[in-house]
Amino acid sequence: MVPACPPLGDHQRIMRHSVRRTDAPILIPLAVLAICGITALTGLQNFVGGAVSTPQQRSLHARRASVAIQESETDQELDKEAEADGPIQPASWADKPKPPTLPANLFQPKLSLSQNFLSDPNYVHKLVSAINDDSPGGKRVLELGPGTGALTARLHPRYPDMIGIELDQRAMRVLAQNVPGATVIRSDVLLVNYTRLAEIRDGPLSIIGNLPYHVTSQILFTLADHATSVRSACVTMQKEVAERIVARPNNKKYGILSVAFQLYADPKILFDVPPTAFFPRPNVMTSYVKLNFESAQERRLALGVDPRDLRNLTNRAFKMRRKKMSNSLKKLLDCHTTLIDVLPPEYANLRPEQIEPWEFVHLTQLIFGKKEFPKHLYRAWRGEFGRTVRE
Repeated sequence: MVPACPPLGDHQRIMRHSVRRTDAPILIPLAVLAICGITALTGLQNFVGGAVSTPQQRSLHARRASVAIQESETDQELDKEAEADGPIQPASWADKPKPPTLPANLFQPKLSLSQNFLSDPNYVHKLVSAINDDSPGGKRVLELGPGTGALTARLHPRYPDMIGIELDQRAMRVLAQNVPGATVIRSDVLLVNYTRLAEIRDGPLSIIGNLPYHVTSQILFTLADHATSVRSACVTMQKEVAERIVARPNNKKYGILSVAFQLYADPKILFDVPPTAFFPRPNVMTSYVKLNFESAQERRLALGVDPRDLRNLTNRAFKMRRKKMSNSLKKLLDCHTTLIDVLPPEYANLRPEQIEPWEFVHLTQLIFGKKEFPKHLYRAWRGEFGRTVRE
């Protein structure tokens, strides 16, 4: 502890009288002495009228003050260098640049197109890392709905020959500025002939995209129709839709999406994307899903059914999912084009959500007969040319 200072002198006591009258000694903390330095220490000694510490303590305070001054000068030099070099950012940010921003007062996302642009560089990096294509220059990489180029900016350096399909001309103009040299075709993704595109690109396509929520199912069924020409599809979608795709029997989420894509592909939810990763923020959680069509090609070609028949049967069954199959398929079995009029007992008393995907294939074979799976049937699952039963 620092020794107590002697009482104030007469002239010092008179000066302090108007403020505070006291004869109590003043205690000087060591921390104050260490901070103030030699000059402040000397002035304080003169003020109190006596020595404050021993010579060893004064030498220690002087060394501390000298170190503090040197550190302050070093910090000032570093600040000047930082201002000259620009703001310092973590190394991870340098690898994950911020996605392109939307031009102020020029570009407003369209609600009619369900435009929710990715704005989080970390999730952009994760989405891009999931795709892997070994075609020359990445010419088989296809991005659906590139928008203003959040994913394209990261994909194009790796796959310079990739292409994108975008409907919004405003987004295409911004994309041309953000990613010069990127090839983008203006078209509706629902109208693209992916089989023909794969032929032009000399092999099955590797698809990536941030899909609009309101047409996700239609886009997925379009890809299913062109499954032979699609290697894989890594796409974002509403979490509820993703859970329906991977749902297993005896689950409320199990339905026609589950049956179709567990037969046509190997689906997997890679991770979820929060609303904060988009602009504008959607009101739902998003999932990033990989559909591996290539690994399921052998299984798909061995189905032995017309996909239009399979679609009609599953669609009819899940429209009345709480009813037994004998009731939900009654009108379909009454059609003159079917081979049987009554379901086998092992299926008649089951509900659709209790039947495995491969069992729907077996049912289709029983009702419509075995048929060679068509290699080029472009609109079976979207339903334009499927066999229907009028009410």
